[in-house]
Amino acid sequence: MEFELVNRDERGEILATEIDGITYWLSYTRKGFGRGGDIHEGMQYNAVLKGAFEVHLMLPDGERADVCRAPVMVPIPPEVPHVFIALEDSYMMEWHDHKLPPYSEKRYYEPYRRMCR
Repeated sequence: MEFELVNRDERGEILATEIDGITYWLSYTRKGFGRGGDIHEGMQYNAVLKGAFEVHLMLPDGERADVCRAPVMVPIPPEVPHVFIALEDSYMMEWHDHKLPPYSEKRYYEPYRRMCR
């Protein structure tokens, strides 16, 4: 299995690999930085492998924020805006049960996207 570098910036790195038609993203996020701030049409699965995140979800009945420490699975339901803020240098694996749209068509929830400094 080979991983390809997708992005590297001040927040950390994102690598990707494909297995049986499913893309898996492995991200390294530095303490204090965020990932996500978007909305997906299907389920999203996140496995926090090392470290900890504060996870914010905007649910129909209001916002929920939880601290998620490795090792833990964090499922994100369809159409729920979400953001992961690293509480320490952290690693996470992400995948989806649906095909993602092209990057130019991603949908963002701006209050959370602004948290992904």
